[in-house]
Amino acid sequence: MDSKNDYYTCPMHPEIHEDKPGKCPKCGGMDLVLESSMDSGETEHDHASMMATPEAAADFLKRFFIVTALLVPLALFSEPAVKFLGVPDFVLRPLLEFGIASVIFYFGLVFFEHAKMEIAMKQYGMMTLVSLGVGSGYLFSAASTFLPALEVEFYLEISTLIWILLFGHFLEAKSSTAAGDALQEVAKLLPKLAHIKIGDDVKDVELATLKEGDIVVVRAGEKAPADGEVIKGGGNFNESHITGESKPVEKTIGSEVVAGAINLDGSVEIRLLRVGESSTIGQIQLLITQAKKTKPSAQKLADRAAKWLTFSALSVSIITLLFWS
Repeated sequence: MDSKNDYYTCPMHPEIHEDKPGKCPKCGGMDLVLESSMDSGETEHDHASMMATPEAAADFLKRFFIVTALLVPLALFSEPAVKFLGVPDFVLRPLLEFGIASVIFYFGLVFFEHAKMEIAMKQYGMMTLVSLGVGSGYLFSAASTFLPALEVEFYLEISTLIWILLFGHFLEAKSSTAAGDALQEVAKLLPKLAHIKIGDDVKDVELATLKEGDIVVVRAGEKAPADGEVIKGGGNFNESHITGESKPVEKTIGSEVVAGAINLDGSVEIRLLRVGESSTIGQIQLLITQAKKTKPSAQKLADRAAKWLTFSALSVSIITLLFWS
């Protein structure tokens, strides 16, 4: 490997980290692929992929509901609302605004954690820009609370932004989790073990050990471990997971069988033609993984725009501060 940050992982099980290529020890069928924890490309280590778990989706939803409940009193205590409702202003109102907004700000700190990751990787993106805007808006508003002469507060604005971002990231995490669930469902189409024939002996082996040219035995009620060709016996196979056709397909000597096909009757011997990620199931898994990792063109454009907007905002802020001073 070129870097100490590089490792090999399974597209289906990103928690697997190995220092050399091979088969995934968990699912057995997928080849490990090279990843880099400091990769500047579209890897699973950007903030979106780091949050693509059921736990992250649940956490964002919980934060969203809490912030929703807090936004109502914050809006009612805002100066425009007080004036609109004709309620006399009172001394503690700014402090109540500050207190509620501070709690909302706390629930938005998750974005600062991912901004920290972007900065550490020198990939300034949307989270950096959001954190810059939310953080500066909150600090300036807090200063205005205790220094009324500043006369500018953005509590409601930054709280609304946090509210929108939390819901957006919940939807993003939910959709990515659905892709991960699809991978798990595809993996269930394969058997746990394969009956490999060596000479006159048949033994059970992990799918990760299979290679092209191996001969496997598939008995009635069992699934084909990989794509292959029938060389002995015959039977009816259910290939509905690939074709969608529920009617069994008869397989005889010379017929091809796809990975995951269920042998409904008889016993057949199959010479493997495509194994692992080269098999039909493996290709489906790769397509799902690539779809999960690939960013839409609009998101790529937004990330590039966020990078330049971050630098522009910082530059304008520094210039303004210098002239103001």
